[in-house]
Amino acid sequence: MTTLVAPPKQFEALFLKPAEEWRGETPYFSSTTAIATHPAYQRIIGLGPQVVPLILAEMQRETGHWFWALAALTGENPVPSSDQGRVPAMTAARLKWGRDNGWIG
Repeated sequence: MTTLVAPPKQFEALFLKPAEEWRGETPYFSSTTAIATHPAYQRIIGLGPQVVPLILAEMQRETGHWFWALAALTGENPVPSSDQGRVPAMTAARLKWGRDNGWIG
């Protein structure tokens, strides 16, 4: 189980800028590969596991295709195969996983 540690404010800024860029440039992308390989998304993954609480907090506020990043950063995919492709169900499974594993409160 991961211990919840709030990232420093400076780290949050490193996440928010590319997250905003990614959201602004990909809303009409139909390819999840194109969404996940966007340079801003890749910069977020490059921040490492410390960004996981920020991604989960973002998912609580607004849906988005953070699943690829979370799988890359944690090595886990808690979404049942029956829910693959169903964004609301995938989001719920990821948020439950985040709470159960101490990433978010």
